Amino acid sequence: MNFKAILRSRVAAWLTSEARLNGKRRRAEFARRLVRRPHEILYFHRADDPYCQLMVQVLPEIAYRFDVQITPLVVEKLPANMYPDPARFEGYSIIDAARLAKLYGLGFPASASVPDRLSVGMANRYLASIQDDPKFFSIAQEVGAALWREDLLTVRKLCVVADIDEQMLANNETRLRELGQYSSASLYYEGEFYVGVDRIDHLERRLNRLGLGDGECHFDLTRIWRHRLETLDKSVAGRTVEFFFSVRSPYSHLSLQQVGEFAELSGVKLKLKPVMPMLMRGMKVPPIKGRYILADAAREARLEDIPFGKIVDPLGLAVKRAMAIGFSLPDDESMLRFFSAFTRGVWAEGIDGATDEGLLKIIANAGLPADTLGQALPEEEWFEKAEKNMNEMLVYGSWGVPTFRVANETLWGQDRLWAIAEILKNE
Repeated sequence: MNFKAILRSRVAAWLTSEARLNGKRRRAEFARRLVRRPHEILYFHRADDPYCQLMVQVLPEIAYRFDVQITPLVVEKLPANMYPDPARFEGYSIIDAARLAKLYGLGFPASASVPDRLSVGMANRYLASIQDDPKFFSIAQEVGAALWREDLLTVRKLCVVADIDEQMLANNETRLRELGQYSSASLYYEGEFYVGVDRIDHLERRLNRLGLGDGECHFDLTRIWRHRLETLDKSVAGRTVEFFFSVRSPYSHLSLQQVGEFAELSGVKLKLKPVMPMLMRGMKVPPIKGRYILADAAREARLEDIPFGKIVDPLGLAVKRAMAIGFSLPDDESMLRFFSAFTRGVWAEGIDGATDEGLLKIIANAGLPADTLGQALPEEEWFEKAEKNMNEMLVYGSWGVPTFRVANETLWGQDRLWAIAEILKNE
């Protein structure tokens, strides 16, 4: 590995380290105290974001349990280039929000669909006009409930003509972007974002360390899937879970380090479906999105005690060589061993997956024979398989990785193993 790659790996390890994060938090707290700024959390709300409907139900509890003030800011237009497949993302988000609502005991209609655009515009403008109202969360919850159950008459009754300057929405959107985020349903506290109800646990831990809360963590997902597997009927053994992933995705790396344990505890059969990364399919990941994903993956890795941070970006040749080797392997068990060792190597161990030396080390770490390297498939063979996997994933309604398919349901994200266990339980 050349000097430049070694240097980049060490820089990445520092940038994603807990030591750097803690230092950043200490400086933020010092700056806050210096100007006597209150403990303020900014919340970015959008009426047609299903995750926001969950957030407005839980944030009053956060405000009650922690000595903080929560300031809502309503947004409407999000950067289009942040969402490579907005139609699939929107459709999936609604299904996923209903799943999360059930998990947390919140209200969200299982039959919800994309809301009426005219009503959404009314709702956003009305909520922006009252974003300083102490009753914002209860009003937003009522408006959102009507919107998601398609009760348009109630939406129009609740959302009186809003006398606001359109610049208010634009200013909120600019603030979101300048702070370093692109998504609604997001919380910002002193330099860090927490997007969605399933990232509130990170905020809870941070506030508790500052002595601002009750010491409890109500939104932790890390142990749920293991607990659910303990009560899972053994009849699920042998059922198939399809797993779509990319070796260039940090979230796929986290999944690859956990799915083996999931399969072992549940007895399910994993069917591995590697796909090419977005950047090698002609798509782009804007820097603001890439930075958030890296920071979020690092904190999720720490929760699960998964090695992460000493990165040698596999984009390009390393991805191709990994695919050529992975697709040459005889079964899914061998593929899992190889791909989990590969992503651990390039995302956590500073191994260059583009070189023979690096690949031989990865193959040895996977417990595979050294001649595995020489059995790699030519590109025309493995690329066709990767394209087939990608097309399957799109048909299943997903646009990105990691994606799981089980019992005719699609799940996206490394943090949805609990939902797979739930589906298996109820099948």
